[in-house]
Amino acid sequence: MHKYYLLLLSVLLWSCTTTTGPPYAPGEALGTIEVEEGFAVELFAAEPLVQDPVAMTIDERGRVYVVEMPGYPLDTGGSGRVKLLSDTDGDGYPDTATLFAEGLTLPNGVMRWKQGVVVTDPPDVLYLEDTDADGVADVREVMLTGFALSNPQHNANTPLYGLDNWIYIANNGTISWTEKYADPFGDTGGEIFFPAQPEAPRLPPNGFDRNIRFRPDTFELQMRSGDSQFGHTFDAWGRHFLNSNSHHHYYEALAAPYLERNLSVAVGDATQTSLRGARASQVFPITVDPEHQLLTDRGVMTSACGITWYHGGLFPAPYNDNITFTAEPVHNLVHVNKVTVEGSNFVASRIREGEEFLASTDSWFRPVNFTVGPDGALYIVDYYRQIVEHPEWMDDDVVEAGILTQGTSRGRIYRIVPEGTPRPFWVNTLESMDTSERVHRLSDANGWWRMAAQRLLVSERDTAAIPLLREQLSQETQPEGRLHILWSLHGLGALRTEDIRIGLEDPHPGVRENAVRLAEMDKNGWEALAPDLLQLVNDTNAKVRYQVLTTLGLIDTDSEEILRAQEQILRRDIDDEWVQIAALLSVPSDRLLRIALSHSDNSALVEKLAGVIAREQRATTLFARVLASGDDLWWHAPVLRGIASAGSKASSSQANDLVAWMWSTRNEEVARAILALLPVTNLTADVVDEAYRLAQDPQVSLPQRLRAVRILSVAPTGPELLITLFTGEAPLDVQLEVLRGLRRRGGVEVAVHILNEWTRLTPQLRRTALETFNNAERAAILVEALESGVVSTAELSWNQRVRLMRDTPEPTRSRARALLQVTDEAHGKVVTDLVGNFESGASIFATTCASCHTRGFGPDLATVSHWPDHMLIDAIRNPSKSISSGFELWQVVTVQGDTLRGTIASETASAVRLLDDQSDTVIRRSEIESVLPMTISGMPEELVPDPQKLADLLEFLKQL
Repeated sequence: MHKYYLLLLSVLLWSCTTTTGPPYAPGEALGTIEVEEGFAVELFAAEPLVQDPVAMTIDERGRVYVVEMPGYPLDTGGSGRVKLLSDTDGDGYPDTATLFAEGLTLPNGVMRWKQGVVVTDPPDVLYLEDTDADGVADVREVMLTGFALSNPQHNANTPLYGLDNWIYIANNGTISWTEKYADPFGDTGGEIFFPAQPEAPRLPPNGFDRNIRFRPDTFELQMRSGDSQFGHTFDAWGRHFLNSNSHHHYYEALAAPYLERNLSVAVGDATQTSLRGARASQVFPITVDPEHQLLTDRGVMTSACGITWYHGGLFPAPYNDNITFTAEPVHNLVHVNKVTVEGSNFVASRIREGEEFLASTDSWFRPVNFTVGPDGALYIVDYYRQIVEHPEWMDDDVVEAGILTQGTSRGRIYRIVPEGTPRPFWVNTLESMDTSERVHRLSDANGWWRMAAQRLLVSERDTAAIPLLREQLSQETQPEGRLHILWSLHGLGALRTEDIRIGLEDPHPGVRENAVRLAEMDKNGWEALAPDLLQLVNDTNAKVRYQVLTTLGLIDTDSEEILRAQEQILRRDIDDEWVQIAALLSVPSDRLLRIALSHSDNSALVEKLAGVIAREQRATTLFARVLASGDDLWWHAPVLRGIASAGSKASSSQANDLVAWMWSTRNEEVARAILALLPVTNLTADVVDEAYRLAQDPQVSLPQRLRAVRILSVAPTGPELLITLFTGEAPLDVQLEVLRGLRRRGGVEVAVHILNEWTRLTPQLRRTALETFNNAERAAILVEALESGVVSTAELSWNQRVRLMRDTPEPTRSRARALLQVTDEAHGKVVTDLVGNFESGASIFATTCASCHTRGFGPDLATVSHWPDHMLIDAIRNPSKSISSGFELWQVVTVQGDTLRGTIASETASAVRLLDDQSDTVIRRSEIESVLPMTISGMPEELVPDPQKLADLLEFLKQL
């Protein structure tokens, strides 16, 4: 990396008093920053001009609006404000700050709109305007309200003006489970609506924790299909890219309107990661004495925010095209990615291995946001704090030390430019330009000018621009210019069918893709555009074809020509998962099934499709097709699994045929799928008797015996037959299958019989047997066995401990907790006296921790080596004390009465994706009775009760 020092006069003044920081004075802090070779870092503004900055924007007059949040993390008393920075001496740098607005709660985003600014300040989205030119807002209107005032790191934020002339708001899940800070951060939000137009459409509470978009002038309001934690961005062609603290680069793969077309298709997540490989989130800080809190991972993204697509047109290659910047304040750095297109997907890759675009040795350097200016520079908003973490996830010792707000009244904005770039002079402001000049700016190399010009033309309803735009459309040489002309015409209500046709025939795929979206909105001109749109079925660009497929799905028509076009795209791109989903949402299921069955490598598509058909109450037709097809075919198992996923069962006659097939097939996948479909009421006594005979016959092959046991597991009889099969003479696999069947049976006799057999059971059998104690009656019997010593507490897995200590009724719960908790003295002994063993710790991790923490049900533990022992021990002993964001436990009750628990991995308009330690389940919203937050962690308390084992686990974790 290359260090660059620019000492302005103000920096010299700031530097007169040196410190041994951090904290550092602004001039000293500049010297701690290293940036990619060929770039320079300038100090654009600092305290006292700006303090606690979290967002900024530059208006068409070159004025800088800065949102300040001194109240983070706990002050909701109205300390938030907006500053207006101005350059009065003409040197290009601000030297005056006016308090534009104050009394805000926890403001976190700003966007220029009309003659004022839009500011996100949950629960509200505000419009602030200065009408008397004194630099102070005298208009304060609530544009939208209803957003959750939750943990500040999860509130609605960052208003952005979209290419389509909507205003977009990033929004993320609330922290509804908080106990320590329930007042004031336990709010989950209400209906989102326009106070000025209460009869206008409303969104559900907090917009289902998803991004939203709105149009202030027409009172239109919509939920998006994805969510973003702090910050979001658009590429030059209007595609929406998102981030969360631990996932710094993903995008909205399928927009909400397409999902809502067919709610029988359960799409659990409409976003797609742009990252590839386990190291994609690795970062390379250079910080000296870093500040890391309790749940902070080291060496990987843990606070990613402010994702920004660079459109400035100033940077040299490879930073000039398809580049995103992401802030990582915990690691004191700025990360860069190069984005490429793969089919309908995007891939974000690191440019340089082992180093970052920009990093600081200063542990107080906290980049949290960016903006690209009219000069093409990248402006970095530096919150400059000792701590950037909410105390919800911090060690109590740190909170009690009183350092949460160390750094309040400090803050910096840096300007990143290629070396030798002139000062930021913005003389040719858009405000002073006439309509013709603004139209010309729509093709500027800098995206700031393009978007600002479009926003002004549309928001000011500049109808004089319409003939100029139309004339320029046929002459414009830059594809970005043609793109903005089309959307400007649309925003002015002047887009004609023939304008869209020009876009559909454009040589650039990005313009064609957007023209397809515009055609989708042109309801009156659809018939005239149909031939042009259908021509794009054979487009050379996969993104264009994908957009055509999704758009055709919204057209309410039975046109054979359209259906053939959709089929053609699907056949060409059938290996693309999102093309499959788009087809499921739009192509009639019978036609789609015919296509899917002709491609033998698409089991996943066939399974999804079978589920859709079954939900359409046509499972009987599918059964008939399967049973009539003869010998085992590759698609039988996925079709049967799909039918089962829809909750469909076979008829009596079909059940008999399925049972016969199950006995004869050599395909274990088919056999298992059939068993999932067998309705207990349709199993005849003859079938049950035959299954019992086969299950106990040692001469029968093991696969057949296992299938027989599975039949008995769903038979309309009591558990007696299965209990008689649970003997030491039976093969291990048969005994394990019997235990799995007994788990689904009621009654206490099962538990009593298992405990009577306990002394002969091997460890594998014991682990499976413990899963049968899955209701309140059996749990009480198990606790009694633990108290008497028949069963050892060491034999319980983490989820079994959870059930006993959390999910059982009293007095069983208290008895279980008395057995399973360990005294503070024992844990203190771990820290002070015991020496851990790495190999033993690795084994404990593999058996106790890995099943959750390596599959996304628990936080990534790959980088906790820096945690002090007492913090690690506290996190293991009391996991509910501080639950990592995104890993809150939820209870979902279905309309069938089933109760599921897990973390909500994602959700869409049609479904919720629930993750637990063993399964990844997509539940359709129509099947959900209630969704309730749980104020506890999915990890049980005292997970590793033995002091020596805990010492071993710590030794392993500290060497990861």
